[in-house]
Parts: sequence; C-alpha cells; structure tokens
Amino acid sequence: MNPDIIEAFRMVEEYDRARPKLVKEFRVYYNEHGEVTGYCETDHPQDTNYVVIQNPDMVFHTNTDKLRVVNGELKIIEPRLTKTRLTKAHAGQAVVRGIAALALEPGEQYSDTEYYDRTTNN
Repeated sequence: MNPDIIEAFRMVEEYDRARPKLVKEFRVYYNEHGEVTGYCETDHPQDTNYVVIQNPDMVFHTNTDKLRVVNGELKIIEPRLTKTRLTKAHAGQAVVRGIAALALEPGEQYSDTEYYDRTTNN
C-alpha cells in the first residue's frame, strides 16, 4: 500500500483520538420567570438557566409562549385569556343613547346620553 495513504490514515486516527467528545443533550433555556428563551442540542452556552429535555418533540410541537419551566420541569401552561368588553355603566365613556359608536368628547354636551365602561373577566 502507498506510504502516503498509510500516513493519511494514521493522521486521521490520531485526530479522532484527540478530538473532544461531542456532548449531545437537548437543553431548553429559560429566564427568571420560567419563560423559554431558547433551546439547542450542542454548543451549550455557559452560566445560563436550563433544563435537559428527553423529548424534544414537546418543544418543537408546542408554541413556546405556552412553555414554562416550573420547579425545574418543562410544563405546558395554557395562558389565561383576558377578555375586555364594554358594558353599560353609570360612569365611563359618554355616548349618544342607543348608538354606542357615537362617543362624546370630554366637555361635549348632548341631550340624551348613556355611559359605557370596560369590564374584564378577571
């Protein structure tokens, strides 16, 4: 066999022995509120909050807005929806009675008015 090829194989073998072992673990990074800030499988940044995940599909198939790290575990949290609506009230925004789309400016007068104010489901 050609000595150059033998030398090339020896160099590749030496390189394989000297190269660092690749640590492959799937990490999810999060901030102080438990909100997911990123994820990766290799080249892990130092000094960051993270959890190791066994099932990366959970991250890939879920909107990250719904993911939170709670007590060191990744959880799917359904965000609570806040609905805000206008309802008739005794104070708030003055409108023309029966036509809520006609809002009156502060200081504007109209003979027949009613009031609407915001309410939420909280």
